[in-house]
Amino acid sequence: MSTLRNLNLNLELGQTILVGQRNEPATITKIEFHEKSGEVSINTTKGPRKVLTFRLAEEACSGASTNPADKYR
Repeated sequence: MSTLRNLNLNLELGQTILVGQRNEPATITKIEFHEKSGEVSINTTKGPRKVLTFRLAEEACSGASTNPADKYR
């Protein structure tokens, strides 16, 4: 494992993400930044959650390769 020096994450209203243990699809309805705590939270159709407690849907991944075999690597 290597150490990250930078992390960029783009979230948009209406974006579909996967939430919960069963990776159920949910849509982002609201994005909130709390100045005092510095936390970012999102509201989804499946309920509120903190950022980085979800998975990106495969369609939303911008760097997805076109080779089907890469899915299993």
